[in-house]
Formats: sequence, structure tokens, C-alpha cells
Amino acid sequence: MKLAIDGRPVEVPDGATVLDAVNALGIPLPQLCKDPDRSPLGACRTCLVQVEGQRGTPAACHLPARDGMAVSTTHPEVVRVRQTVLDLTRSMLTSGSGRDSFGQLGRACERHGVRNGSFASLHQFEPDDTKSFFVLDREACILCGRCTVACDDVQQIGAIAMLGRGHAMKVGVFGDGTMASSVCTSCGQCVATCPTGALRSKEAPAPIDRRVETTCPYCGVGCGIGVDVRADGRLAVMADDAPANRSSLGTLCVKGRFGTGFVHARDRITTPLVKVDGRWREASWDEALDLAADGLARHHRRFGALASAKATNEDGYVMQKFVRAVMGTNNVDHCTRLCHSPSVEAMLVSMGSGATSNSYVDYEEAGCVMVVGADASANHPVIAIRFRRAMGHGARIVVINPKRIELVNQADLWIAQRPGTDVTLFNAMAKVILDEGLANLDFVRARTEGFETWRQSLEPFTLEQAERVTGVPKRDIAQAARWYARPPFAGSCLVWGMGITQHVNGIHNAHTLLNLSLVTGQLGFPGAGISPLRGQNNVQGCGDAGCIPTNLPGYQSYGAETLAKFERAWGVRPPDTPGLVVTDMIEACLSGDVRAMYVVGENPLLSEPDLHHAEKAIGQLDWLVVQDLFMHETAERAHVFLPAAAFAEKEGTFTNSERRVQRVRKALEPRGQARADWWITSELAKRVARRLGVRVDGQFDYANAADVFDEMARLTPFLGGISHARLDREGGLQWPCPTADHPGTRFLYAESFPRGKGKFVPAIQTVEAAELPDPDYPLILNTGRLLYHWHGGTITRRVEGLLALAPRLEVTIHPVDAARLGIGDGDGVRVTSRRGELTGDARVCSDVRPGAIFVPFVKLQDSAANFLTNAAFDPASKIPEYKVCAVRVELASGTASHPAQSGGQSGGMPHPPQPS
Repeated sequence: MKLAIDGRPVEVPDGATVLDAVNALGIPLPQLCKDPDRSPLGACRTCLVQVEGQRGTPAACHLPARDGMAVSTTHPEVVRVRQTVLDLTRSMLTSGSGRDSFGQLGRACERHGVRNGSFASLHQFEPDDTKSFFVLDREACILCGRCTVACDDVQQIGAIAMLGRGHAMKVGVFGDGTMASSVCTSCGQCVATCPTGALRSKEAPAPIDRRVETTCPYCGVGCGIGVDVRADGRLAVMADDAPANRSSLGTLCVKGRFGTGFVHARDRITTPLVKVDGRWREASWDEALDLAADGLARHHRRFGALASAKATNEDGYVMQKFVRAVMGTNNVDHCTRLCHSPSVEAMLVSMGSGATSNSYVDYEEAGCVMVVGADASANHPVIAIRFRRAMGHGARIVVINPKRIELVNQADLWIAQRPGTDVTLFNAMAKVILDEGLANLDFVRARTEGFETWRQSLEPFTLEQAERVTGVPKRDIAQAARWYARPPFAGSCLVWGMGITQHVNGIHNAHTLLNLSLVTGQLGFPGAGISPLRGQNNVQGCGDAGCIPTNLPGYQSYGAETLAKFERAWGVRPPDTPGLVVTDMIEACLSGDVRAMYVVGENPLLSEPDLHHAEKAIGQLDWLVVQDLFMHETAERAHVFLPAAAFAEKEGTFTNSERRVQRVRKALEPRGQARADWWITSELAKRVARRLGVRVDGQFDYANAADVFDEMARLTPFLGGISHARLDREGGLQWPCPTADHPGTRFLYAESFPRGKGKFVPAIQTVEAAELPDPDYPLILNTGRLLYHWHGGTITRRVEGLLALAPRLEVTIHPVDAARLGIGDGDGVRVTSRRGELTGDARVCSDVRPGAIFVPFVKLQDSAANFLTNAAFDPASKIPEYKVCAVRVELASGTASHPAQSGGQSGGMPHPPQPS
């Protein structure tokens, strides 16, 4: 359609509004109730126009554009009415940024000649400053409704709403309480959209020098963030969302929005340090690197390295190249070993690829989303938004988790199985699918192998037996199987987290899920797929880059042809024997098989199980080099500390859970003498190579991060079509993307599997867990993450607002167990296992089953869950069993605030035998 705005011709598509046409021409028409990335609400009445041949001054946002229209934004009557509306609107304010040039309303008034409000303020409210990062100041509110849309429709939280009527109308929360009393998660979506500053950051406004679009450094979702660099060279406390980012679509969680302040933490190490006589002293880069190289070269035959899933792909690639080409070993690993190694290894066996098969958008298009052992609301909040949207579209939501998580409130079905009984549960579901004729046998015959052997392995797993073992009613097991196999529309997405993998049966648990996807054919098309939700921001990319001991970059095996390819590229043939995984490295420290380690962006003395055991192992090392931002528990034991640049101080890429490679862009110069990880490792590699006589002529002389990525892409077929320049032009790309003209791949396995046919693998379970309750330790400990902290808390504890939201360690315990122990909500408790103890505050609720407790593995008040956890491992993937160990709980003070009921500790959950 063609129309004219203020005499200027413009063409817009069918269905467009006059406001769309106005914005297409860049005409500065006020639109206070319209978020730039959302549909308008029509509440503010400031986008008024005059249409030739029509009476009145309609709002452009709800006026359909028509061919041949002549519209004026400058007609005298329109100008007069608009000024009056802006004057009235401004008069609603007695505070807030809308009264000055920082707010959208203030800028609109200034542009349209409204200098001072002519009307008395209509209401008086006290500000609500009960949230850590922002204030609700109703004196600055114009009731446009953008915040409620952001909360309800965008984030799907529903924490705020319009309360009251007429002059008493206001933005508030349920029960007219404070923001802190609501279900608000502090995501800041409302703050980002507010046009007046009624919802505003507690940080004082400051001039902004520039905005840089980059990728969030927290979880594996890979949200786009716009970081504002202030004129004083610091990042603004509040980051903005990036609507063009295809993974996050303009949404963020509290950590992505407000959690970047760790970059400026006062205790950040910004100068190389060397330890002399047990004391740290500052050193030059040359001195620190030379000393680090001396120690690593001395122990190059007994060496191990830990790479960082928080660093970039480029950092990881250079790291593993140094380990293989210079140190001559495949002893390189990273935290994938501790989270999704069973998923990756099971998928490589069954399908030939170790990554999520679908995209995030498929969750919203699915007819059924089954979420197993994953708390997305805490770990991956922007993914949880997708799940809630799927529910709104009519999808069935099935949650399978021993712990009650937030998503249970929206789910159609919650299955709370006994910890450690996953194999029985999912094998029983598979048997239901077969027995009731719900299998996709055409898919099975055409695209899989091993079906008959697997089918026979399911015979013992009847619904009756599964109910006895798992504690789940058989009707619920059958219903979940039916919904997954035959969703009401589209396909089914199977999503899982570390509740599946962090077990001694981790790889068998993963295989039961992959078998379900194969027998139903629920993968390879829109709205379907398998999704292990990755934890760290670049754990997917770190594995892709080769920071695993079992494969070269791109998951390429140590075959002769592949080794020859890397030898031609590197000038050195990589070793052909798989190296040690991180959990084996810890044991090798004790045996003396590893005498030196190079640890980059990892903290094994917080992340390893049985921390007392890990401390003893690390203490046996002759040489330890740590490269990081902070002096954490592992770094304190190092001999050399190399200060690394933070995410906002370097260029590179991260790869998220949906295989999307995205740019990381430099917003700040590195603090002090900090340097990018790839640069540090390159300099160290050259020095060690000289000492060992390894020829690496020019191999570590990279010009920049883009140069590193280009080398990695040349050697990694599924990254072959990706470059920094292309990502800058087009945005994130999903691998496989083998050529420069390839668009990237939304979902895998549309026609085939990398291994040829999908493979059914029978899953067995000889024990539920390595350690079960007994009279001395009668409760089961489960661990996991919190929304307001990340992992062990090394960076989130350095963000004051996040620490204020979760300052103390809480131990969640069921009311039945609490009553028996005389424990009340908020009481101090001591939790003890065979390996250690911690103290925390009791949180008494039914989120956990009787006989179980939950402790997050963030370290608070010097207490960390991994002092308790068991160093028992899945024999295939070597992942520790973080999810099950036996503990006892007692009042820390020894004095009960609530009289104990007879019976003492709970006897725990019964654990009947597995089917034979």
C-alpha cells in the first residue's frame, strides 16, 4: 500500500498501521505505550494524527493504513491536542526520569514544545525500593501499561498488574504488597520498557558513551545483551536486551540484565602474580610467563589442563592446540565432564552427534514438551519463557523431577520419581509406547538399528514394577508416554538437564531418553527434537573446539586421516591416545601421574565432588598455573596467576545450546594488565615449545580472535562456513554450516544421522545410586543451581544486587522430616555426609519429597554442597554423582525451636530392587 505522511510518500505491507508508516519514515511521533519491539497498546493517546477527509485525531498505532491515505502529524489541531495530552501526561509525574531528558516522555515533551506541566499532580505514592536493582516510583507512572505487557506477555511471569480504578489506578502486585513480596524475578523487562522512569535502575543516570551488542556470559541460552559503556569507562549496571538476537528475542533474566558488574569487582586480579616463599608478588608478563613455562616444561610428561566453558571458542581452540601440539598429550578437559558428558557420549553412540537436535523456537511449536531433570526457571530462565509460551499455544507440558520446580505450576503433569530410578521410569514409558501401538514403526524400520534387542530388554519393565520402583502412579507413567508419543499437534520436544546426567547411571539414563525419541520418531522436523540444556555460556563451544580428551576439534576421532590433517595444519602430529578426563586428573594428582596442571577459567576446588578429597589431590601438585579473573579456591594454591580479560574486554564467539555461534564483542579495554585468554595461552605455548624443542613456527602468532576462528573453521567441517565477518553481517548461525553460502541448520536428523542409522541402546541399572540412606545418614541430598547465583558463585557473589537476593545458603527439607527433627523454617541446620559438613538455613516446604533435602551448590558463608557430595562416577562418562548421596540433618545450635516428633530422622525413601 502507498500513502503519504506529511506529504512524503511511503509504502507499507498489507496489515500495517499508520504508525508503521510514520516509523518507516523516521518521523518523531510520540508513542509512549509502544515498546519499540512490541505491538502498541493504544493507552497513551500521544501518537495522534489527522487524516485527510476524516474527522478527529485518531491514534496512529491502531489506525489501519489504507492505499492513498494522506496523513498529517503536523496539522495545527493535531499539534494542539497532542501537546495537551503530553501536558496532562507529564502532570501525572512528580518524580522520575520522565521529567528530564533521560526519559522517553521527557524527550517527547521537549521535542513537541511542552515545557512545564500545567496541571496539578493527580496522585501521591511512596516509592517501592524493595528490589535490589530497581525502584517502582508510581509518582513517575503514566499508566501506559507497557510494564504489565512486559511481565505478562513477554516474560510470562505475571508479577505486576494494574490495580484500582480511576484516579486510584496504579501499577502494583497481588495483594497490593511490595515488589519484594511478589513473584517478581528481577528480570528487569519492565524497567527496560518503561518510558518515564517509574520503573528505573537504582544506579544514578550517567552519560552513555556507546552501546555494544554482545552475548551474555552466564548460561547456555546465549541471550543477546546490549552493554552500555558510561563516559567514565565503566559498564552501566543495567544491560539492555537485544531483540535481533534469534536465541533470546529481546528477553533477559536477572543475571543477564543486571549481573555484569563482576567485571569491575574490587578484588579482581589485573596484574600477573608469582608465588615466592608462599607469598604472592606482582610480576611482569615476561617474568610470569617464563616462570609458568619453566614449571610446565619440567612436567610435560605428567601434565593435565582444564579449559574454560566461560571463555570463547577461540580461547578454547588455542588451549587444546597448546596441550596437543606442544605438551604432547590429550589430557585436556572442561566442565562438560561434570554436567552433560553422559548426554554427549550417548548421543555420539546413538546418533553420531553430541548436540541438541532442535532450536529453541521448536519448544514453542511443539505439541508436547517433556522437561526431565531440568529447572529452566532457575538455570535457563529465557528457555522457561518458551515453555510457558508453548503452554499458551495448547501444548502438553510434562515435568519429570523429584523436586517441585516453578514449571510444575503450569504443567499438565508432574512426575516426581524417587531419585536414581530414571532407567526404570523411561524404560516403562517405552514399553507403554510399544504395547499400545504408539511407536513410529515406519521411522524405526527405515532409520534405526538395534530395535529388536532393545525391545526385548524392556520386557521386565511393566507399569506395575515401575510404580513399585519409582513411586510414580502407573497411570501417570502411561499418560506421559502417550502424550510424548502422540502429541495433540506438531511433534514433541524432549528436554533434559543434569538431573538425568549427574548419576552413576548417567549414560544409561541418557540412552533411555534417546531410545524414546527413536521409537517415536520425534526428531528431525519442526516442533520436535532432543535437547540437553547446556549449563555454561560456552560449554557447547568448548567441546566443539576440542577441549575434551577423547576427540579433536569438531568431535573428530584420532584416526590416521584426521591426525594427518591436523599435522599438516599445525606442523606437529597430535597424540593418538585419548587423554584423562578431569575426574581422572584429580585421582592422577594423588597417584603422581599428574604433577603439573594449567587451569583456565575453572575452579575445581569448588566444582569437584568431595572437596576435601579434591583439596588433597590438588595439594600434591608440584606446579600449578591458574588463569582467571579472581583469586578463588584453586588459584590460592597456584604458583603463577595469569590475569585474564573478562567477556566484555575481548572479541570472540560463544556457541549456545541450540548450536548457534554468536559474536562476543569488546566493550572495554582489559583492566590493568589483563589479556585475552587466547593471547596468554599463545605466549605460554611459544615459551614452552622453546624449552621442549618443539617447532611451532608461526603456529601461535595469531593477529586477532578472528584469525583463530578462521583456523578452527578450516579444520572443523561443521563450522566451515562461519567467520567473524559473516556473524557481524548476519547474526548468529547454527552449525552445521559447512560453506559460506549455507544458511545454518535449524534442526538435525531431517533425513539421516551422522552415524548412518540411529541406534537403540538397551539401558540397564544395577544400582539406583552409589550411596543410599542408612540409619546413620538417613536422608538423600540433591543439588542444583539457584536463579540468583551461577554455579559456585565465583562471579555472582561479586554482584552486590544478586548476593542481596540470595545471601544465605538454604537447605530445603520436607515438613514431615522437619517436624521429626524439631526444625522450623529459618532455623540454622547442619548437614553432614561421610565426607564433610555444611551449615545453612532451613527452608521447610514440600518442594522436595519426604526423605530428601536440596542444597544449591553455590558457596555461601563458606558452605558448599560439594563438601558433602560423593566422588562416585558413571563408569563410561566419568561424571560424578552430584544428585544422590546420603546425609543427616540436625539443628546447628543443638537446640530445637520446634519440639521434635517421635521417630527422629526420617528413614528416607524406600528403595525396592530393580527388575532383573
